[in-house]
Amino acid sequence: GWRRGRGRRGAGRGGSDRRSALRTVCAAVRAGAWADVNATLDGSGGFRWGPGEWRAMVQAASQVADWRGARRLLDAMGRCGMPADGPAYGHALVACARASELEAPMALLEELREAGVPPELRPLNQLIAACGRRGKWKLASYLLAKMPELGTRPTTVSYNSALGALSRAGQWEEATRLLRSMPRDTPPDVVSYSTVVAACRRGGATQQALDLLDEMRVGGGDGGGDGGGGPLPPAPNAFTFTTAVTALAEAGRWREALQMYDDMPSSLPPNEALLHAAGA
Repeated sequence: GWRRGRGRRGAGRGGSDRRSALRTVCAAVRAGAWADVNATLDGSGGFRWGPGEWRAMVQAASQVADWRGARRLLDAMGRCGMPADGPAYGHALVACARASELEAPMALLEELREAGVPPELRPLNQLIAACGRRGKWKLASYLLAKMPELGTRPTTVSYNSALGALSRAGQWEEATRLLRSMPRDTPPDVVSYSTVVAACRRGGATQQALDLLDEMRVGGGDGGGDGGGGPLPPAPNAFTFTTAVTALAEAGRWREALQMYDDMPSSLPPNEALLHAAGA
């Protein structure tokens, strides 16, 4: 079972008892034993929990994707007079992402905005990725655009999460626009470009996929400058070539697919998907 001993001296006496009580309540959160959790949180245990301990409890809910439990714990924090806490809300956002729950996070983000507390970067990235898994590409794009207003600077990973959502939905035009809009201090990497190539394939935009691949092959950069202050496009990887060859094959352009397969750099070993796409 989830229960752990509280020590022989009783709750509230000494750090070891406090740590034991925290382990007990976190185990109860993970087990969904909310009667036991509530009994500890109502003050009967003799503790006034600090921010780090509340974070541990919300993280326990996040570990089992219990977004409702995370929400319940945040509410309990508020009743105990604790101010909105970025890391605790971050764990709640991760719980929502893991459960693919996309409505509750909007309320959490609004509460953080009202409290003037920026949300943490990683939970936002995970939330954007969760939008992609649910096919909610518009919400993914909205969250990315909302990040600066919330006080959180998007990174290349943030953009890639949104690009992934667009790619899954075959929204190649939106994906291409987003790729072109990435700022110089957050340049696209090989994942960014390859994801948009995949979006073009899914959207039936074969030529656009090939144009992006050509851009990467000509640029072949590693994030460095191009002499004019802008980053060079990254060199394509095996996934990029696999996607482009697949796009050609799906479009019935077999001769070009085979030629691209033959022209692949020797440094990129062919994978099973590429061999299948090329009909090798």
